[in-house]
Amino acid sequence: MKVTDYIIEFFIKKEITNIFGYPGGVICHLLDSAKKYENRIKFHLNYHEQASAFSACGYAQETNGLGVAYATCGPGATNLATGIANAYFDSLPVLFITGQVDTYNLKGTMNVRQRGFQETDVVEMFKCITKYAVRVDNPEDIPYELQKAYDIALSDNPGPVLVDIPADVQRANINPELCNPYIKDEKQSDNVKEIANFILKEIGTAKRPCFIVGNGVKQSGTKQFFEKIVHNLGIPTVFSMPAVDTLPYNDEYNFGFIGANGHRYANFILGKSDCIITFGTRLDSKQVGNNRTEFANQAKIIRIDIDNGNFQNTLHNELDFVADLKELLPIIAQYKEKKVFEEWLEICKKIKSELEGYDTEEHTDLIRNLIKKLPGDITFTADVGQNEIWVAQQLQVKEGGALHLSAGHGAMGYSLPAAIGAYYGKRNLVCSFCGDGGIQMNIQELQFLSREKIPVWVIILNNKTLGMIKQFQDTNFNGNYVQTVEKFGYLAPDFQKIAYAFDLKYLYIRDKEDLKKIQELQYEPALIEVRISKDAEIKPNFGNKGVIQAQKPYIAQELFDKLMSL
Repeated sequence: MKVTDYIIEFFIKKEITNIFGYPGGVICHLLDSAKKYENRIKFHLNYHEQASAFSACGYAQETNGLGVAYATCGPGATNLATGIANAYFDSLPVLFITGQVDTYNLKGTMNVRQRGFQETDVVEMFKCITKYAVRVDNPEDIPYELQKAYDIALSDNPGPVLVDIPADVQRANINPELCNPYIKDEKQSDNVKEIANFILKEIGTAKRPCFIVGNGVKQSGTKQFFEKIVHNLGIPTVFSMPAVDTLPYNDEYNFGFIGANGHRYANFILGKSDCIITFGTRLDSKQVGNNRTEFANQAKIIRIDIDNGNFQNTLHNELDFVADLKELLPIIAQYKEKKVFEEWLEICKKIKSELEGYDTEEHTDLIRNLIKKLPGDITFTADVGQNEIWVAQQLQVKEGGALHLSAGHGAMGYSLPAAIGAYYGKRNLVCSFCGDGGIQMNIQELQFLSREKIPVWVIILNNKTLGMIKQFQDTNFNGNYVQTVEKFGYLAPDFQKIAYAFDLKYLYIRDKEDLKKIQELQYEPALIEVRISKDAEIKPNFGNKGVIQAQKPYIAQELFDKLMSL
């Protein structure tokens, strides 16, 4: 059997039927094999390898399964780097397959920079941003290395893996039955029940418990168990920004996302809790502030994470437990002896009612009403920048919906290709929010939408600036807007002309009255331009008073004291 035929059959057996990439000379054997199985697996052509990597990330986020991207050697492989880093920092299981020059053209120990055309040692280059990276020089090692990479990507704390395959290995023939198999070493968790019992005991003695949910709950595929736990125990819940879609927005226990730009009421609730239990969140400085000793220092913090390394960045008042949420949450979900926290829940609702909408401005009101006009259980993606914060703040994800971000790496240009991957994960409408800057990072993928006619609505919040950096320049550089506004070097295109060039439906929205235009859209790709003032800012932000609930612009001291006295 030809090696690349084996690879395709491997993917089919693993029920991986959507793969993203861009062709090149030393990956053509893989593409040739894919054509033989085209009724069972689909190779999707992006227009840049970075977009292929992001599409595979979006696919992994939507399915909680393995995403796959491929590229040729040299610049094709190095163009994957940003997507590989994104998968690494956001714990996304993605398998990257790169072609490599023939083994007899590898430089080996020769003291030269390069021997074969486009030869690049991507294994060494990407080791620091993958869980596993290997070049397969022996065709008979392919079954072993593929299975190993697959298992490593999905096990423990998930993440990206890379398999680099020289062209002569790809075209070789093997007998899979004679190749050494990879046998996964199954680890046994011996203390998950004890951790579950400890958490339940602490909840039983608490008066004002609160859950913080991180991206780990989403990535572990345990949202349904967590939702059951919340309703069984009746505990107010807040989220890291990437996990804000873990509960439906109208769930009575959903109290928003925390952090510098988070909902004010979410941060206040943490400041009032006596027992905080975190699931799968790193509690980084964007969430808890730079002064970690001041974060919720009135509460006992119980922190659950699958990665022991995350506990090197601890809070002074926390207890740490290493556990796999796939094992832990189903156990806790069985517990139904509900303790009544009605008084605490009412306090949380009071705080929310006082602060909800406190920072509403014309642009955020428009975004909120825009989101309301969108269909039900859809998937959202957002780029990095002001658009991401505004969408997270105004998000109204319903049961079955989702939000996908480039959270840890914070990559501009993520939203559109991630939306493509998410679509093939669920085959449902996806709304891709972008800024006028971020969309230009992978704008070529509009051609993908036009070619495939898939229902992705690209919503560009256009303030004709690089708004988040402009805001940073306002705060730190006296409004010296170098390269962020038109006067000093930045320029956005005419997006109506862009839509026309790519043969896409185009809508222009200036105010709430224009939102009725959305009813014109069918199950089709579209570009929606929403005009935002160039002076629009992200609010709130962490202040300098130490505690996270004191966000700028500061609320009236009288209101602050009133809420803290509840």
